[in-house]
Amino acid sequence: MDDPEGAHRKFSICDHDHDNLDTTSSAEKHSAGSISNLNVQRPSADEGRPMCDARHWKPALKLAISLGAIASYFSVTIATSIYIASIPGVMHEFDVGLTLAISPITFYAMGFVIGPMCTSALSEEFGRQYIYKLSLLLHIVFTIVGGSAHNFRTLAVARAVCGIVGSPCVTVFAGVLNDLWVPTDKAGGALFAIYGVMGAVASEIGPVAGEAIVDDRGWRWSFWLTAMLVGACFLAMIWVPETYEPEIRRKHLKLPRRRFKGILGPVFTRPVKMLLMEPIIFPTAAIVTMGQVVVFVFYASWPLILQREYNFSPYQIGLAFLPLMIGSLLALPVLSMTMKRRQTCPNPQPEDSLNAAMIAGVLLPISLFWLAWTARSSIHWICPLIAAAVYGLAFALSQLVYPLYKNEVYGAELGASAFTIDVAMRYTFSCVFPLFTVQMVNRITFGWTISLCAFVLLALVPVPLILKRYGPTLRAKSRYVRKKDMDSKNDATR
Repeated sequence: MDDPEGAHRKFSICDHDHDNLDTTSSAEKHSAGSISNLNVQRPSADEGRPMCDARHWKPALKLAISLGAIASYFSVTIATSIYIASIPGVMHEFDVGLTLAISPITFYAMGFVIGPMCTSALSEEFGRQYIYKLSLLLHIVFTIVGGSAHNFRTLAVARAVCGIVGSPCVTVFAGVLNDLWVPTDKAGGALFAIYGVMGAVASEIGPVAGEAIVDDRGWRWSFWLTAMLVGACFLAMIWVPETYEPEIRRKHLKLPRRRFKGILGPVFTRPVKMLLMEPIIFPTAAIVTMGQVVVFVFYASWPLILQREYNFSPYQIGLAFLPLMIGSLLALPVLSMTMKRRQTCPNPQPEDSLNAAMIAGVLLPISLFWLAWTARSSIHWICPLIAAAVYGLAFALSQLVYPLYKNEVYGAELGASAFTIDVAMRYTFSCVFPLFTVQMVNRITFGWTISLCAFVLLALVPVPLILKRYGPTLRAKSRYVRKKDMDSKNDATR
C-alpha cells in the first residue's frame, strides 16, 4: 500500500545522505525520515542521520558557498575605497570642498558600526540567508541611488544607507564560513584566511579599480562598477540554502521561534561585557582598529602627498595603492608557514597562532616610520611604495590572526561576539579620520601625521608577546572560556 505522506515528502537539506543508506530497509528509511523520529543531536554523516549540520554537506557545495561568501564580502568592502577615485568629479559637479567630498567614505564606514550589532540578533533568530540576501539586494538599490544622485545631499545619504544595509555581510558571511567549516582544520583555516585577506585587499585595491574606470567614464562609474559586482554576487548567492544549524532544525521540526527580545539583550550586552571583562579582547581589538585607522588615513593623505611631492597623475595615484594590496596577499604564505610550524607541536595551544601577530606587531610601526620620512621629493618614490607594501603585509596579518585566535579561545558563538567588537571598534574610530586627515597633513606634515599612528602601534608591540606568555593563565580565569568548555563537554556527551 502506498504511503501518501512519504510520496509527497519534499527533499530538504536535512534529508538523509542516501549514499550511506542504500543497505537499509524501506521501513527504516521511512522511520528515519519522519519528522517525529528525527534525532535533534548534532548529526553524523557516517550514521546517516539528518544532514542539518552544514559541516557534513558535500565538499563541492561547501566550497561553492564559501567562495560566494568571500566574493560578496569583497564586493561590499571594496565600495568603501572605490569611491576615492570619484572625489575630484564630485567636487567639480557639486561644487563642494575636499573634506566634504571625502565625507561619503565616512558615512559608508559608519554603517559598518550600526549594521553588524543589529543583524547579529536577527541572524540568530531568522538564520543567515535572509539577512545576507536582503543586505546584498538593498546594497545594489542604494548604490544605484548614489550613482544617480543630482545633488550632494542625495549622494551622502545614499552612501550612509548603503553602508548600513551592506554591513551585515561583514559578520554574517563569517558566520556562514563557521557554519560550513571547522576553523582549525586545514580547509577551514585556509578559507578563513582568504576571507580575512580579501577584506584587506578590497580596501586597498578599491582606489586602483575606481581610478581605472573613472578616468575614462566619469565619477559615477565607481558606483556602477560596485553595483555590478554586488549584483553578480547576489545572483550567485540567491540559490544558497540556509547554513545555520539551529534554524535548519527549527524549520524541519516546525518549532516555534523564540521571543525576539529574549535574544536581543544578550546579543547587545555580551560584546560590551566581554570588552570590559576579558583582558584579551581590548588590546587585540585596539591593534586591529589602529591598523585600519592608518588605511583610512591613507585614503585622504596618500593621493595628496603623491601629487605634491612626485606630481603623480590621478591614475598613477590609484596604482600607488597596489603595493598595499601586494603586501596583503603576501600575508597568506607567511601565515601558512607559521601555522605549519604550529601543526608540528604535540599539544598546540591557541597562543601558538600568535607567531604571525608578533611579526606583524614589529612591522607595523617600522613600515610607518619608513613611509613617513621617505615620502618626499628628494627620495625616489619607490621607497615609500615599498614601505606601503610592508605595511600591507603587517596589516593583513594582524587582521587575520587576532580574529582566528579569539575564535579558537572563545569558540564559535562567543568568538562571533568578539569579532563584532573588532568590527565596531575598527569602523567607529577609522571612519572619522578622513574628515581631518587633510588638515593634519597641512598643519603638521605628512611625516608627523603617519608618525603619530606609528607611535601608537609601537606602544602596542608587546601585546602579542604578553598574550603568548600569559594567555593560558588568562584563559583559565575567563568565565567565557569556562562556559565554552562546558558547552563543548555537553555536546560531546549527547
